[in-house]
Amino acid sequence: MGNGVEGLYEPQQFPVAAPAGWVPAVGGVLNLVGVFDTRRRTWVGLPLDALTEALVAAERLHAEDRIDARNGQADVTIPDASDEGTVRTQEIEVPAGEVWFINRFNLVTEDEVTGNIRISRFPKVDDVDKRYLETNQAAGEDVNYDLADPGELGTELRLVGGDKVTVVGTADALTTADRDVTLTLFGRKARRLVE
Repeated sequence: MGNGVEGLYEPQQFPVAAPAGWVPAVGGVLNLVGVFDTRRRTWVGLPLDALTEALVAAERLHAEDRIDARNGQADVTIPDASDEGTVRTQEIEVPAGEVWFINRFNLVTEDEVTGNIRISRFPKVDDVDKRYLETNQAAGEDVNYDLADPGELGTELRLVGGDKVTVVGTADALTTADRDVTLTLFGRKARRLVE
């Protein structure tokens, strides 16, 4: 007696490769990667996109650490007496093998400097990472950008190992002292399931 599937899955030995639609043997048994189409009454291979989406959804459930000022902060200093238009940048790089889900940016600009954020995962613009903000954040502001809000991304930003978030500081006028632009990422590090 059993569950009615005896004989459906048989231990197999294949000299080169398993048949299409099957996963290599685990413990001497082949497992189907597919679903049964009841209209056509046939097995249909599972689209890899569907599997990838399910794994990304699962990644979100496996938080391993917080991302905050301890591991997700970068600041740049525009030196005293810098001319208007002087630009400085600093990157935050996601370590290899990790996946980060960022839900908020906090960007702080001191007097005489503006700030912006560049994201390596976004499309390039003239061979440079695309800016997150359409126009630079004005001098002397401390703003939170909640990425799930309407008008923002509408969801968290998923970054994998090697992805970079760059803070860009620009002198808005001749600086009269050292001026900082600080970016802090908030979110979580998760268990990576998808390359």
